[in-house]
Amino acid sequence: MPARGACIASLGRPRMLVPVSTRSVLAALAPNLDRLRDACDRLGLLGCYVYCTPTAYGRAMARMFAPSIGVPEDIANANSTACLAARLAREGMTDITVDMGDALGIPATITASAWQREAGPLVHVGGTATIERIVRLQSVWQKAG
Repeated sequence: MPARGACIASLGRPRMLVPVSTRSVLAALAPNLDRLRDACDRLGLLGCYVYCTPTAYGRAMARMFAPSIGVPEDIANANSTACLAARLAREGMTDITVDMGDALGIPATITASAWQREAGPLVHVGGTATIERIVRLQSVWQKAG
């Protein structure tokens, strides 16, 4: 499937979807987060979801940069993957599997299936992630009692 141009997609707050040609190009990205935050703030975008062109079987890799909301890089972003799935479904690719988090050393996989309907796309999203640690937080109410 050939790379497409960048587009704006939304499930609430808009974000930019940006295709790159290969996993190695994606892995090598080192965005200037200050400039990206300024551009996203100016355009009202949540961030930038960069993905490699999916294989014929729907396998892809992605990285989500959202410095405007304090997330330099997200480990796994289901909403942006759902936006990508809706876009690809228009072209006949209804199931995708997207690897994320590798650049941060915390691999995750997001799956999405999308169907085109008259009212707009319907997307089902799921995935897997590894729990590295559990942190128990004590609420203010528990401390006061």
